[in-house]
Amino acid sequence: MPQSVDTNKAVSQYYSTVHELYQESMDEYDHRSIHYGYFDAKHTSRDSAVENMTRVLAETVDIDADDRVLHCGCGIGGPATWIAKHRGAEVVGLNITESQLEHARSLAETRGVSDHAEFRYDDFTAMETVDDNAFDVVWGLEAICYAENKRDFLEEAYRVLDDDGRIVVADGYRSERDLRERDEQLMRKWLDGWKVPDLAHVDDFRAHMEDIGFEEVTADNIDEHVLPFSRGTFMSSFPRYVLVKLREQLGRGTPTEVAHVIACHYQYRTLRQGLWSYNIVHGNV
Repeated sequence: MPQSVDTNKAVSQYYSTVHELYQESMDEYDHRSIHYGYFDAKHTSRDSAVENMTRVLAETVDIDADDRVLHCGCGIGGPATWIAKHRGAEVVGLNITESQLEHARSLAETRGVSDHAEFRYDDFTAMETVDDNAFDVVWGLEAICYAENKRDFLEEAYRVLDDDGRIVVADGYRSERDLRERDEQLMRKWLDGWKVPDLAHVDDFRAHMEDIGFEEVTADNIDEHVLPFSRGTFMSSFPRYVLVKLREQLGRGTPTEVAHVIACHYQYRTLRQGLWSYNIVHGNV
């Protein structure tokens, strides 16, 4: 069933409201993607790690020029346009935030891949613009956490994949189903600030996939690769908090922006405490 109207509205308004903050970060580190970076021996800066995350996921499901890729929750089009440009695949991005779709289409023009990258308004838990068996790859990168019911997304993903389809979902997942009250409060400071309804437990997510019919389901914990990015976001939250509070007091900022920056602080603290983990989950039809 589709997401509740209230949830979709909250998520869309959040991304529209905080776009300037994301834009400042993208300009500072010279990238065009709203997601964590994958640090390794060859990728030690935030900009290269962000691109490397897209590369790692593309390699995980072996995307090539013959593939048609559905990017669910495409943000401003960074990964989708990278796939179109560097893998030659045809990519369709879905999003429920019109302003981000506009940015994505502009980025496709800038990167010269408009003929390979299309962006549509649609809810990835109840896709109205996507036919059955239409794609080779379903891709989710820090977007599926916004589904109230993650199984709704997985059932839709299974429907739209062809007989040899692959799925990859890189996201945060709960490490425990029931946390102590204090730990849950810390998690909510992060999740509520970024308007995430909740994280799935990684074992439950895998179980849903297998029950739906996905095969060879694997979850790879990559905490060590995203922790440097998470810590960088944490460190930048201190000066940014001062700035957004000042903007708010001057009537030029919003409580949503303040909560966003507070979330930047707590996403790292809770990851370090092991309250959640970052996993790449993938499988085949």
